[in-house]
Amino acid sequence: MKYSWLSVLFLVALPVGAMEFPLCLYGVDKPADLKTIKKAGFSCIQTYMQDPQQLDKLAQAAKKYGLKTVFSPNKTWDSEYEQKAHAWPMLAWYLVDEPDVNRWSRERVIEAHQKAKKAWPEHNTALVIGQGRTRIPFYDIPDAMMMDWYPVPHLPLTSFGDNVRYTKEGMAKTHHESRPMWGVVQIFDWKEFKQYRPDNDRIGRFPTAKEIRFMSYDGIANGATGLFYFIFTRKGVALPTAAPEYWERVRQSVREIARFVPYIEKGTPADNPVKMTSPFVMKTWQYKGKLYSLFLNTSDQAQSVPAELLSKDYKPLYGTKKKSLMDGYDVWLLKKNK
Repeated sequence: MKYSWLSVLFLVALPVGAMEFPLCLYGVDKPADLKTIKKAGFSCIQTYMQDPQQLDKLAQAAKKYGLKTVFSPNKTWDSEYEQKAHAWPMLAWYLVDEPDVNRWSRERVIEAHQKAKKAWPEHNTALVIGQGRTRIPFYDIPDAMMMDWYPVPHLPLTSFGDNVRYTKEGMAKTHHESRPMWGVVQIFDWKEFKQYRPDNDRIGRFPTAKEIRFMSYDGIANGATGLFYFIFTRKGVALPTAAPEYWERVRQSVREIARFVPYIEKGTPADNPVKMTSPFVMKTWQYKGKLYSLFLNTSDQAQSVPAELLSKDYKPLYGTKKKSLMDGYDVWLLKKNK
């Protein structure tokens, strides 16, 4: 396929932000909910609303709370709000939801990206794919790639991190591995959504706090440079009201990750101080002369921890409790003086 020089110009990405690591929540419609969302540790919101007047209200409220926004451009471009949108606190325009599932052609996605960049050249674009490996390569089109993969309870929990890695590999093949890649973590019950096989028994449950936490850090360990959480509502009602116990599971993980994010954003990727063997995974950053590491047990069974990590050199963060046997799907956050 041939492109004009103008088309190529609009395919050039703008940086999303210097090492910005967003923690974003899907399905937020009401400005009144933003205070609760901000307190939970989130830094941005996504909505499926498209009415530009409602988006403008949400954008103004997001500004008040220091939140970024992820909106669909479909009804805003060519409207009276197109100019106002330049001042919205956009993380990215949400071009399309799962083009690989919804059968969008590569050409159609490129057209949507170009139109958004022409209207708002200072804003970034993003799209989400439904799995890390797609038949049509969309990896080089948006300024930021997203991937959603929801394994609870029917697939291995580690398949989330696997699909983050597959997405990163796809971006690398198109020489766009430096662009942001945001993983979308499951915070919903599959029973509440349409099943692809209506003849099958409906299965599902809300992820446990441990599963939400593990998927989040497994995504980071496999290369995610931001996390989104799907979805804020349960049967149309905001989660804090509809299921406070479920909201607490989400809040616990996000608040902890928000405390760790500065080391990711401001730190420098570093070699792991300890050699890892399966099923353990480690990822490390250097920040102000110290090493900060994620240490994951990717097995569902308890495993013996490398003796070096049990020494006093490795200080546990945020309630991490070190012990010789690490529980299945557990994550430790560690700090080491370099």
